[in-house]
Amino acid sequence: MLIPTIHFAGNCDEVIAFYKDAVGANVKAVHYVEDVASNFVGHSEVEIFGCTVALSDGCEQAPASENHTFTVFLDTTEQVTDIFNTLADGGTVTEPLAQQFWADLCGHVTDRFGVNWHICTKSMPQ
Repeated sequence: MLIPTIHFAGNCDEVIAFYKDAVGANVKAVHYVEDVASNFVGHSEVEIFGCTVALSDGCEQAPASENHTFTVFLDTTEQVTDIFNTLADGGTVTEPLAQQFWADLCGHVTDRFGVNWHICTKSMPQ
């Protein structure tokens, strides 16, 4: 089993709460490292769009993500628009939502925690 992991700079609890609201993440586990700080997440697992992702604290120097992107394909343009806009709140739109040759609607956003998202419809233009 392969589980991608993203490390954050001490705000992993905030990240987990954001993804629960923004994309309906299902929190499977959260383990704290009490001898570091009461809210220091040593390991957590969340299910996002059917994929398990591990999130943890402990990365104070580097941005959360510079070399990977979560690509999500959704059924409707409404779903794409809603989730894209929620992730963009406090983040940066790097590619606005637009029709592409591979999807009716697609865009790229870096959320407020530095995680890259490519949000697209499953359907292709006619």
